[in-house]
Amino acid sequence: MTSDRTSRPSCVLLDANVVITAHELGVWDWLVRVFRVSVPSVVVRSEALHYCPVSQPGLKVRIDLAAQVMSGRIQQLEGSVKDISQLLEVFDPSFVDSIHAGEAEGLALVANGKAGDAQYCSGDALAIQALAMLGFAGRAVSFEVLLGGKKTGVPLEAQCTEDYLRRNLAIGLEKRITGSGLLKGLLD
Repeated sequence: MTSDRTSRPSCVLLDANVVITAHELGVWDWLVRVFRVSVPSVVVRSEALHYCPVSQPGLKVRIDLAAQVMSGRIQQLEGSVKDISQLLEVFDPSFVDSIHAGEAEGLALVANGKAGDAQYCSGDALAIQALAMLGFAGRAVSFEVLLGGKKTGVPLEAQCTEDYLRRNLAIGLEKRITGSGLLKGLLD
């Protein structure tokens, strides 16, 4: 884990829950203006398809990330089946079974360098822990840090906060040390 967890990166790789939350809070357009935004292909195709605006609960609004990729507004990154399979083989099945496809692809993109210098932003506890278990705790960033004090009109959900990120990175680092959730010998 890095000592300076509050600095904002210039390039981010976003998980589906962050994409959806940014849309719900009405900060998506701001986010893509401030950062170079990348999204795993699975998230573009099948995980971040709709949101309900905070200002209009019950209204289901379509998210068209594919159009934003086509226009060059955001970048879609694609992990190969081999990359994702190799990543998943590092973890014990009891741990990895709860990691969604978009998270697995995002983690594989970071682990194999295809995400470049992008910081990975997810609000999913197991994805954050897995990032630390793989030795990439320093590549994690919270949605709260990305917002950098920008007003959202409503309090952030717990999984968007820096405290949540830090707690789950600490759990992941402990698991890395103890080997819990990892198959023995694969990280040696």
